[in-house]
Amino acid sequence: MDYRLNLGAWRRVFAVPLCVAEDHIRIASGTQIKVLLYMLAHPDLGLRGENIAEAVGIGKEDADDALLYWVNAGVLSNTGTEYYPSGDEGPAQPAPQPPAAKAPLDTPEARALLNSETHFSAEAVAAAIRGDDAVKCLFGMYEKHAGRPLKHSERQTLMVMVEEVGLPCEVTMMLVEYCFDIGKATPAYMKAVALNWVENGITDIGMAEEHIRKLRSHYTLENELRRRFGLTTSFSSKQRGMIEEWANAGISSELIGAAYDECMDNTGKLSFPYIDKVLHSWLNKGVTDPSQLAALPKPAGAHGGAGNGTAAAPPSYDAEEVDQRTKNKYINL
Repeated sequence: MDYRLNLGAWRRVFAVPLCVAEDHIRIASGTQIKVLLYMLAHPDLGLRGENIAEAVGIGKEDADDALLYWVNAGVLSNTGTEYYPSGDEGPAQPAPQPPAAKAPLDTPEARALLNSETHFSAEAVAAAIRGDDAVKCLFGMYEKHAGRPLKHSERQTLMVMVEEVGLPCEVTMMLVEYCFDIGKATPAYMKAVALNWVENGITDIGMAEEHIRKLRSHYTLENELRRRFGLTTSFSSKQRGMIEEWANAGISSELIGAAYDECMDNTGKLSFPYIDKVLHSWLNKGVTDPSQLAALPKPAGAHGGAGNGTAAAPPSYDAEEVDQRTKNKYINL
């Protein structure tokens, strides 16, 4: 009798590295697992990124990012045209090319790069990570904060900042960490912050530390004032500019709150120019704390009479002067 083994569906099987099931099954995304499985099942087809994306049902950029994940994870290696298991010798590697010159910081070219839609290939990103421990640390730190693999747009943003603009990796890491801390870790916001830093020459650790300290202080002050003013929306750019001026002048949130109370008592609505004038009037009189307001001299001719036998408390500044200057200097702020 002849014995035969009918493998059925098992006739078409392929091997999957054990580390995928042991180390990456919980941290790799479904897309990354799909791409790897499809590549392992079709090792000799010479698939392009578009073919993989179409077969798996994802975008080409997602397919490229998935392959980059497995390269960074040490499961695959690539030469730019061919992938092979990491640890294998693989085909001969081409001689490394000198890096392209980076655009100087604080130039129109650098600013244009931060506003551009530059696209780095998955191979270019992998090469940058392999070739520079600082870049590898930057990408790893971002992934740790995000709690997931980086998205395509996030990889592109980091590459623009460190590879094209030339912002040092350690400064970029500080920028990224700050953006995560304030809950604004989006590629668009990070590029906007990087643009601001480049324009202001913030390109070393010491300058970045001092700038972040000021930013944290301003951010905290903005949150306190939003609660104090009863606002649920963000401040406008002009309003944030005035808050920054108050913070730089050392004005406390308590004194700003007292000026807000004066504004509401006398105008019935929130007016940043009015608050600003009141604050400067107090500063000119040496007032730096609300407790000092009671000692201010009362304006001449201020007497009360609310009709009930009690004198109304006069304002601690020249209300007519403040109102007139506000009308002259500000319009609809």
